[in-house]
Amino acid sequence: MTQIIYQTFYESEGGNLGKKICFVSPNSYPLLAEMSTGFIGGAEVQQVLLAKELIKHCFEISFITYGSRRITIEYLENIKVFTVYPADEASRLSLPLKMWRFLKAMRHADADIYFHEAGAYGIVSLFCRLARKIFVRYVASDADVDKRQRLSFRQRFGDWLDFKLANIVIVQTEYQRKMLAGSFGREGLVIKNVFPIIERKMVRRSNNSTVLWVAMIKDVKQPELFLKLAQDVPEGNFQMIGGVGDDPQLYNKIAEASAAILNLEFVGFVPFNEVDQYFEQALILVNTSEYEGFSNTFIQAWQQCVPVVSLNTDPDEVICNHRLGFHSRSFEQLVHDVRTLLGNDHLREEMGRNGRQYVEMEHDIHSVVRKYIQVFN
Repeated sequence: MTQIIYQTFYESEGGNLGKKICFVSPNSYPLLAEMSTGFIGGAEVQQVLLAKELIKHCFEISFITYGSRRITIEYLENIKVFTVYPADEASRLSLPLKMWRFLKAMRHADADIYFHEAGAYGIVSLFCRLARKIFVRYVASDADVDKRQRLSFRQRFGDWLDFKLANIVIVQTEYQRKMLAGSFGREGLVIKNVFPIIERKMVRRSNNSTVLWVAMIKDVKQPELFLKLAQDVPEGNFQMIGGVGDDPQLYNKIAEASAAILNLEFVGFVPFNEVDQYFEQALILVNTSEYEGFSNTFIQAWQQCVPVVSLNTDPDEVICNHRLGFHSRSFEQLVHDVRTLLGNDHLREEMGRNGRQYVEMEHDIHSVVRKYIQVFN
């Protein structure tokens, strides 16, 4: 069990295991503390996985997050966690108070490098410029680098400031690198998503195995399309996993609508460390998002030899180029592609094996982390 030690916010720490990296990631606390709160973001997963791997390479790691208490320091698996505000009160923070809390936490973290993706737009980059610290900006979503996407002025201005002041910008795909250059005039470094590749299991999937959907229940993920898919493919068994996003009413609406679809099971939120069992038993993973970056769920599916059928997203065309599933591009084709894989065991298994090989070659955390170490050093 993780030992948690509370200290006063201003207490200093001695000792130095190596270069100090601080992840400013407001929503990572549930993953760090292994809490079941109903929220898991892909960017947060990537940062926590990366941080835990960097510890093995003698980096000293800290996080700045929203937490369960007011201004504390906790130690969670050798990670020093500054919690600046309770998560359930964070949405009521005024911008000046939010800036003040984050700036104070960053000053006390006293890191060499600050790593940020979302949640404190502009704040981290300004601090690093004033404090003469290294700032690494991580791009998790295509929307961050595509000016055509509808983002708030505050987020778009924060993105602009971050990209202008960052010492280095890390992107997930070649597409994001090109969009970053075109939209903001910045060069990005492509580093693929990290993932701890689990041992391959020979799972005997039955006729009762499922067509799986895993994401936060939010508008951009278009969960209603998965419900329609289940209705249009009555011969399939469908399973929906997702926590509450930024719209609890949408979550309740989807949960209620799911109850009326006989071949669909609405599971709701599943903690990150428990979700692999659902991928093990799945036949297909379906993605209905308007846009993504590089979804962690793709990697989770492929490492379990499960092909992906994606409506809109195919990062750098890896699904098509490596035969890892189908990129449907329309709902009608999505229905056809799911039916094709349900009815063709040989094709489904072939694409699943391709997925496993691709993940082992491109996303193994032990290999990818070396690129991060080169950047940080």
